[in-house]
Amino acid sequence: MADKVDKYVVVLGAGRGSRMLSRDPNHSKVAYPILGKPLINYVVDACKALDLKDIYVVVGYGGKATEECVKDYAKVVWQKEILGTGHALMQVKELEGKDGDVIVVGGDTPLLTTETLKRVYHKHHKDGNALTICTSVFANPSGYGRIVREKGSYRLLDIREDKDCTPEEAEINEVNAGIYIINNRLLQEYLPKLSNNNAKHEYYLSELVKLFNQQNYRVEAYVLEDAQDIFCVSDRSQLAYAAKVIRKRVNRELMLSGVSIEDPDTAYISPDAKIGRDCVILPNTSILGKCKLGEANWIGPNTTLIDVKMGHDNHVSNSVLEGITLKDNEKVGPFANIVK
Repeated sequence: MADKVDKYVVVLGAGRGSRMLSRDPNHSKVAYPILGKPLINYVVDACKALDLKDIYVVVGYGGKATEECVKDYAKVVWQKEILGTGHALMQVKELEGKDGDVIVVGGDTPLLTTETLKRVYHKHHKDGNALTICTSVFANPSGYGRIVREKGSYRLLDIREDKDCTPEEAEINEVNAGIYIINNRLLQEYLPKLSNNNAKHEYYLSELVKLFNQQNYRVEAYVLEDAQDIFCVSDRSQLAYAAKVIRKRVNRELMLSGVSIEDPDTAYISPDAKIGRDCVILPNTSILGKCKLGEANWIGPNTTLIDVKMGHDNHVSNSVLEGITLKDNEKVGPFANIVK
Protein backbone atom coordinates (compact mmCIF):
# COMPACT_ATOMS: atom_id res chain seq x y z
CA MET A 1 0.00 0.00 0.00
CA ALA A 2 1.15 3.55 -0.75
CA ASP A 3 0.86 4.59 2.88
CA LYS A 4 3.43 1.93 3.87
CA VAL A 5 6.13 3.33 1.59
CA ASP A 6 8.47 5.89 3.11
CA LYS A 7 8.21 9.19 1.25
CA TYR A 8 10.73 12.01 1.16
CA VAL A 9 10.43 15.39 -0.53
CA VAL A 10 13.27 17.42 -1.98
CA VAL A 11 12.43 21.05 -2.79
CA LEU A 12 14.85 22.70 -5.20
CA GLY A 13 15.43 26.28 -4.09
CA ALA A 14 19.03 27.09 -5.02
CA GLY A 15 18.51 29.08 -8.24
CA ARG A 16 19.83 32.60 -8.71
CA GLY A 17 16.59 34.33 -9.73
CA SER A 18 18.45 36.89 -11.84
CA ARG A 19 15.27 38.01 -13.60
CA MET A 20 13.93 39.42 -10.34
CA LEU A 21 16.55 42.17 -10.86
CA SER A 22 17.14 42.75 -7.19
CA ARG A 23 19.84 45.27 -6.29
CA ASP A 24 21.13 42.59 -3.94
CA PRO A 25 22.64 39.88 -6.20
CA ASN A 26 22.42 37.37 -3.36
CA HIS A 27 18.71 37.89 -2.72
CA SER A 28 16.84 34.58 -2.70
CA LYS A 29 14.12 34.45 -5.35
CA VAL A 30 12.09 31.89 -3.43
CA ALA A 31 12.05 34.13 -0.33
CA TYR A 32 10.00 36.83 -2.06
CA PRO A 33 6.63 37.15 -0.30
CA ILE A 34 3.14 36.46 -1.55
CA LEU A 35 0.56 37.85 0.89
CA GLY A 36 3.36 38.20 3.41
CA LYS A 37 4.47 34.57 3.11
CA PRO A 38 7.64 33.43 1.27
CA LEU A 39 6.74 31.73 -1.99
CA ILE A 40 8.81 28.63 -1.18
CA ASN A 41 6.69 28.11 1.93
CA TYR A 42 3.64 27.57 -0.27
CA VAL A 43 5.51 24.69 -1.90
CA VAL A 44 6.57 23.24 1.45
CA ASP A 45 2.99 23.50 2.75
CA ALA A 46 1.66 21.67 -0.32
CA CYS A 47 4.07 18.82 0.42
CA LYS A 48 3.59 18.57 4.19
CA ALA A 49 0.21 16.82 3.89
CA LEU A 50 1.74 13.79 2.13
CA ASP A 51 2.59 11.77 5.27
CA LEU A 52 6.33 12.26 4.76
CA LYS A 53 9.39 11.01 6.56
CA ASP A 54 11.34 14.20 5.81
CA ILE A 55 11.37 17.34 3.67
CA TYR A 56 14.71 18.62 2.38
CA VAL A 57 15.16 22.06 0.87
CA VAL A 58 18.23 22.58 -1.30
CA VAL A 59 19.49 26.16 -1.05
CA GLY A 60 22.25 28.03 -2.86
CA TYR A 61 22.08 31.65 -4.05
CA GLY A 62 20.67 33.73 -1.22
CA GLY A 63 20.64 30.56 0.82
CA LYS A 64 20.61 32.29 4.21
CA ALA A 65 17.32 33.99 3.37
CA THR A 66 15.82 30.73 2.10
CA GLU A 67 17.06 28.85 5.16
CA GLU A 68 15.38 31.38 7.43
CA CYS A 69 12.07 30.80 5.61
CA VAL A 70 12.00 27.01 5.90
CA LYS A 71 14.19 26.03 8.84
CA ASP A 72 11.19 25.30 11.08
CA TYR A 73 9.57 23.00 8.51
CA ALA A 74 12.36 21.25 6.60
CA LYS A 75 15.97 20.14 6.66
CA VAL A 76 18.22 22.53 4.76
CA VAL A 77 20.88 21.23 2.37
CA TRP A 78 23.43 23.52 0.70
CA GLN A 79 24.36 23.36 -2.97
CA LYS A 80 27.58 25.36 -3.00
CA GLU A 81 27.95 25.18 -6.79
CA ILE A 82 24.80 25.47 -8.90
CA LEU A 83 25.41 22.65 -11.38
CA GLY A 84 21.90 21.46 -12.19
CA THR A 85 18.98 19.57 -10.68
CA GLY A 86 20.82 16.24 -10.63
CA HIS A 87 23.73 17.85 -8.80
CA ALA A 88 21.25 19.30 -6.28
CA LEU A 89 19.99 15.79 -5.45
CA MET A 90 23.57 14.61 -5.02
CA GLN A 91 23.90 17.01 -2.08
CA VAL A 92 21.10 15.33 -0.09
CA LYS A 93 23.41 12.80 1.53
CA GLU A 94 20.83 11.75 4.14
CA LEU A 95 18.87 9.90 1.45
CA GLU A 96 21.69 7.45 0.82
CA GLY A 97 20.86 3.91 1.91
CA LYS A 98 17.16 4.59 2.51
CA ASP A 99 14.19 2.75 1.00
CA GLY A 100 11.11 4.50 -0.31
CA ASP A 101 10.27 7.17 -2.85
CA VAL A 102 11.66 10.65 -3.37
CA ILE A 103 9.35 13.41 -4.60
CA VAL A 104 11.22 16.30 -6.23
CA VAL A 105 9.54 19.68 -6.74
CA GLY A 106 10.65 23.19 -7.62
CA GLY A 107 10.75 25.82 -4.90
CA ASP A 108 9.50 28.53 -7.25
CA THR A 109 6.10 26.93 -8.01
CA PRO A 110 3.81 28.38 -5.32
CA LEU A 111 0.59 27.36 -7.10
CA LEU A 112 1.33 23.65 -6.66
CA THR A 113 -1.40 21.91 -4.64
CA THR A 114 -1.43 18.96 -2.27
CA GLU A 115 -4.26 17.42 -4.28
CA THR A 116 -2.12 17.32 -7.43
CA LEU A 117 0.80 15.71 -5.60
CA LYS A 118 -1.50 13.09 -4.08
CA ARG A 119 -2.94 12.18 -7.49
CA VAL A 120 0.50 11.85 -9.04
CA TYR A 121 1.84 9.77 -6.17
CA HIS A 122 -1.19 7.46 -6.22
CA LYS A 123 -0.62 6.83 -9.93
CA HIS A 124 3.10 6.26 -9.40
CA HIS A 125 2.51 3.68 -6.70
CA LYS A 126 -0.48 2.00 -8.37
CA ASP A 127 1.47 1.46 -11.61
CA GLY A 128 4.62 0.28 -9.85
CA ASN A 129 6.79 2.91 -11.52
CA ALA A 130 10.48 3.35 -10.91
CA LEU A 131 10.16 6.93 -12.11
CA THR A 132 7.15 9.16 -12.70
CA ILE A 133 7.52 12.64 -14.13
CA CYS A 134 4.84 15.29 -14.51
CA THR A 135 4.33 16.97 -17.84
CA SER A 136 2.09 19.67 -19.20
CA VAL A 137 1.18 21.06 -22.60
CA PHE A 138 2.09 24.69 -23.29
CA ALA A 139 1.25 26.76 -26.34
CA ASN A 140 4.68 28.38 -25.95
CA PRO A 141 7.11 25.74 -24.61
CA SER A 142 10.22 27.94 -24.88
CA GLY A 143 12.51 27.58 -21.87
CA TYR A 144 11.15 24.18 -20.79
CA GLY A 145 12.53 20.69 -21.32
CA ARG A 146 10.65 18.87 -24.09
CA ILE A 147 9.06 15.44 -23.68
CA VAL A 148 10.32 13.08 -26.37
CA ARG A 149 8.03 10.14 -27.00
CA GLU A 150 8.35 7.15 -29.30
CA LYS A 151 6.70 7.88 -32.63
CA GLY A 152 3.43 6.05 -32.98
CA SER A 153 3.18 5.26 -29.28
CA TYR A 154 2.78 6.94 -25.92
CA ARG A 155 6.09 5.62 -24.58
CA LEU A 156 8.33 8.22 -22.94
CA LEU A 157 11.88 8.08 -24.32
CA ASP A 158 13.70 11.15 -23.08
CA ILE A 159 13.53 14.73 -21.85
CA ARG A 160 15.49 17.19 -23.95
CA GLU A 161 16.47 20.41 -22.22
CA ASP A 162 15.55 23.57 -24.08
CA LYS A 163 19.10 24.55 -25.08
CA ASP A 164 19.85 21.03 -26.30
CA CYS A 165 16.80 20.64 -28.55
CA THR A 166 17.05 20.01 -32.26
CA PRO A 167 14.78 22.27 -34.39
CA GLU A 168 12.28 19.40 -34.60
CA GLU A 169 12.32 18.80 -30.83
CA ALA A 170 11.89 22.53 -30.16
CA GLU A 171 8.44 22.28 -31.79
CA ILE A 172 7.23 19.80 -29.15
CA ASN A 173 4.72 21.47 -26.84
CA GLU A 174 4.61 18.82 -24.10
CA VAL A 175 7.08 19.95 -21.46
CA ASN A 176 8.72 18.77 -18.28
CA ALA A 177 6.79 20.15 -15.30
CA GLY A 178 9.72 19.64 -12.93
CA ILE A 179 7.96 17.19 -10.58
CA TYR A 180 9.56 13.76 -10.22
CA ILE A 181 8.76 10.70 -8.11
CA ILE A 182 11.68 8.29 -8.00
CA ASN A 183 12.44 5.01 -6.28
CA ASN A 184 15.21 6.09 -3.92
CA ARG A 185 17.35 2.97 -4.24
CA LEU A 186 17.52 3.48 -7.99
CA LEU A 187 17.99 7.21 -7.58
CA GLN A 188 21.07 6.69 -5.44
CA GLU A 189 22.43 4.10 -7.88
CA TYR A 190 22.01 6.32 -10.94
CA LEU A 191 22.85 9.78 -9.63
CA PRO A 192 26.60 9.12 -10.07
CA LYS A 193 25.91 8.08 -13.68
CA LEU A 194 24.49 11.45 -14.71
CA SER A 195 26.65 13.30 -17.21
CA ASN A 196 27.15 17.01 -17.89
CA ASN A 197 27.60 16.55 -21.62
CA ASN A 198 25.12 19.26 -22.59
CA ALA A 199 24.99 22.93 -23.56
CA LYS A 200 25.08 24.18 -19.96
CA HIS A 201 27.50 21.51 -18.64
CA GLU A 202 25.11 20.71 -15.81
CA TYR A 203 23.86 17.45 -14.29
CA TYR A 204 20.18 17.15 -15.15
CA LEU A 205 17.82 14.95 -13.15
CA SER A 206 15.81 14.52 -16.35
CA GLU A 207 18.59 12.30 -17.74
CA LEU A 208 17.24 9.56 -15.47
CA VAL A 209 14.47 8.98 -18.02
CA LYS A 210 16.95 7.79 -20.61
CA LEU A 211 19.08 5.85 -18.12
CA PHE A 212 16.08 4.05 -16.61
CA ASN A 213 14.71 3.22 -20.05
CA GLN A 214 18.00 1.64 -21.02
CA GLN A 215 17.60 -0.80 -18.11
CA ASN A 216 13.87 -1.37 -18.78
CA TYR A 217 12.74 0.18 -15.51
CA ARG A 218 9.16 1.40 -15.64
CA VAL A 219 9.05 5.11 -16.50
CA GLU A 220 5.77 6.99 -16.90
CA ALA A 221 4.72 10.56 -17.65
CA TYR A 222 1.72 11.98 -15.80
CA VAL A 223 0.10 14.78 -17.80
CA LEU A 224 -1.22 17.43 -15.42
CA GLU A 225 -4.79 18.53 -16.00
CA ASP A 226 -4.06 22.10 -14.94
CA ALA A 227 -0.79 23.66 -16.12
CA GLN A 228 -1.27 26.38 -13.51
CA ASP A 229 -0.06 23.92 -10.86
CA ILE A 230 3.50 24.19 -12.13
CA PHE A 231 3.51 27.89 -12.91
CA CYS A 232 7.07 29.01 -12.25
CA VAL A 233 7.88 32.43 -10.79
CA SER A 234 10.95 33.89 -12.50
CA ASP A 235 10.25 37.63 -12.45
CA ARG A 236 8.13 40.13 -10.57
CA SER A 237 5.31 40.10 -13.09
CA GLN A 238 4.96 36.34 -12.58
CA LEU A 239 5.16 36.88 -8.81
CA ALA A 240 2.18 39.25 -9.04
CA TYR A 241 0.23 36.76 -11.17
CA ALA A 242 0.84 33.96 -8.65
CA ALA A 243 -0.25 36.28 -5.85
CA LYS A 244 -3.51 37.02 -7.63
CA VAL A 245 -4.29 33.32 -8.07
CA ILE A 246 -3.49 32.54 -4.44
CA ARG A 247 -5.53 35.52 -3.22
CA LYS A 248 -8.57 34.27 -5.13
CA ARG A 249 -8.13 30.77 -3.71
CA VAL A 250 -7.86 32.06 -0.13
CA ASN A 251 -10.81 34.43 -0.43
CA ARG A 252 -13.04 31.81 -2.01
CA GLU A 253 -12.28 29.28 0.72
CA LEU A 254 -13.05 31.85 3.41
CA MET A 255 -16.34 32.87 1.81
CA LEU A 256 -17.39 29.23 1.52
CA SER A 257 -16.64 28.82 5.24
CA GLY A 258 -19.02 31.62 6.26
CA VAL A 259 -16.92 34.79 6.02
CA SER A 260 -18.32 37.79 4.11
CA ILE A 261 -15.82 39.62 1.88
CA GLU A 262 -17.55 42.61 0.32
CA ASP A 263 -14.96 43.18 -2.40
CA PRO A 264 -12.71 40.13 -2.92
CA ASP A 265 -10.61 42.07 -5.46
CA THR A 266 -9.36 44.38 -2.71
CA ALA A 267 -9.03 41.86 0.14
CA TYR A 268 -5.50 40.59 0.76
CA ILE A 269 -5.61 37.75 3.25
CA SER A 270 -2.80 35.39 4.20
CA PRO A 271 -3.51 31.66 3.81
CA ASP A 272 -2.23 31.30 7.38
CA ALA A 273 -4.95 33.58 8.78
CA LYS A 274 -7.83 32.00 10.68
CA ILE A 275 -11.13 33.88 10.41
CA GLY A 276 -14.36 32.85 12.12
CA ARG A 277 -17.90 32.70 10.80
CA ASP A 278 -19.93 35.87 10.23
CA CYS A 279 -16.86 38.06 10.07
CA VAL A 280 -17.24 40.86 7.54
CA ILE A 281 -14.21 42.03 5.59
CA LEU A 282 -14.75 45.45 4.05
CA PRO A 283 -12.90 46.84 0.98
CA ASN A 284 -9.17 47.63 0.91
CA THR A 285 -8.31 45.37 3.83
CA SER A 286 -5.17 43.29 4.39
CA ILE A 287 -5.04 40.49 6.96
CA LEU A 288 -1.49 39.17 6.98
CA GLY A 289 0.70 36.84 8.99
CA LYS A 290 -0.91 34.43 11.43
CA CYS A 291 -3.95 36.44 12.40
CA LYS A 292 -6.59 34.59 14.38
CA LEU A 293 -10.00 36.25 14.39
CA GLY A 294 -13.05 34.95 16.21
CA GLU A 295 -16.62 35.27 14.95
CA ALA A 296 -18.71 38.25 13.85
CA ASN A 297 -15.86 40.75 13.65
CA TRP A 298 -16.12 43.74 11.27
CA ILE A 299 -12.77 44.56 9.69
CA GLY A 300 -12.19 47.57 7.46
CA PRO A 301 -12.43 49.43 5.28
CA ASN A 302 -8.82 50.54 4.68
CA THR A 303 -7.41 48.37 7.44
CA THR A 304 -4.29 46.27 7.87
CA LEU A 305 -3.96 43.53 10.48
CA ILE A 306 -0.66 41.69 10.98
CA ASP A 307 -0.36 38.82 13.46
CA VAL A 308 -3.42 40.05 15.37
CA LYS A 309 -5.54 37.89 17.66
CA MET A 310 -9.09 38.85 18.54
CA GLY A 311 -12.20 37.37 20.05
CA HIS A 312 -15.73 38.03 18.82
CA ASP A 313 -17.87 41.05 17.82
CA ASN A 314 -15.02 43.54 17.43
CA HIS A 315 -15.00 46.43 14.97
CA VAL A 316 -11.75 47.75 13.45
CA SER A 317 -11.84 50.44 10.76
CA ASN A 318 -9.30 52.58 8.90
CA SER A 319 -6.47 51.37 11.12
CA VAL A 320 -3.20 49.47 11.25
CA LEU A 321 -2.78 46.86 14.00
CA GLU A 322 0.19 44.56 14.44
CA GLY A 323 0.94 41.93 17.08
CA ILE A 324 -1.84 42.89 19.47
CA THR A 325 -4.75 41.04 21.06
CA LEU A 326 -8.36 42.21 21.25
CA LYS A 327 -10.89 40.45 23.46
CA ASP A 328 -14.63 40.80 22.68
CA ASN A 329 -16.81 43.78 21.77
CA GLU A 330 -13.95 46.23 21.29
CA LYS A 331 -13.84 49.05 18.78
CA VAL A 332 -10.64 50.38 17.23
CA GLY A 333 -10.28 53.32 14.88
CA PRO A 334 -10.60 55.18 12.75
CA PHE A 335 -6.97 56.18 12.21
CA ALA A 336 -5.43 54.00 14.90
CA ASN A 337 -1.88 52.75 14.44
CA ILE A 338 -1.05 50.22 17.13
CA VAL A 339 2.07 48.11 16.85
CA LYS A 340 3.22 45.90 19.70
